[in-house]
Amino acid sequence: MAVQLTGSEEFAFARRSVGPSRPPERLAKVSRAGTLRFRVDRYEITFADGSELSVYNESLESMLGLDEDEDRGIYEADSVDTEPDALLERLYGSEQKLHVGLLCSHFESRSPVSIEVHVYVEYRLTQDDWDDMLSFLNERLPEEAPLTVEEIEGFDVEAMISFDPEEDEPSREDGTGFVMYFKEQDEEDDGLPLLGLCILAHAVVHDIECMDVEEEPLYSRVLWRAD
Repeated sequence: MAVQLTGSEEFAFARRSVGPSRPPERLAKVSRAGTLRFRVDRYEITFADGSELSVYNESLESMLGLDEDEDRGIYEADSVDTEPDALLERLYGSEQKLHVGLLCSHFESRSPVSIEVHVYVEYRLTQDDWDDMLSFLNERLPEEAPLTVEEIEGFDVEAMISFDPEEDEPSREDGTGFVMYFKEQDEEDDGLPLLGLCILAHAVVHDIECMDVEEEPLYSRVLWRAD
């Protein structure tokens, strides 16, 4: 089953569940463009009576009386060399210190027995990153056919996303020719050049200064369990 990536201006991209999976958490490091981020989606709290409660990150401040912080639950890599696992460990450690105790106190009357955090990955590509992503793609394209931002402006991003090499005729003009090329080179870099191409094309065509691409919450860890 495919995993859906969604983003700014109705971006939608289905990751493959087998073969080259195009993991967005590796895109910044492999391409040397953009930023890896992890976001807290929710906390799953289990109580002594067996009942469960989902507390979403956006409701945390009002529930616990915390100061407003637009970056609450967001953890951003310091550089493109940051390993996803290291950033996740930073998130888990910080969330354990910042919010577990407060949640336990808030729900003390219901006797919580465990708190689990669920996290999703977010890849951010800003306009300042376009040239770096373009360089990454051109390094993998034939030298005689370099890609430019000006050419990308004329691409059909919907046709690129939905392109089926068994049914559709590829064309350089609408961008599907590049999709076809990277599909044929899919074993390279775990299929990430195709994902980078589609994100960059979507950002350029829609003139998105800061584009975020998110994946459904696939990461989780129990941060606290009653003795």
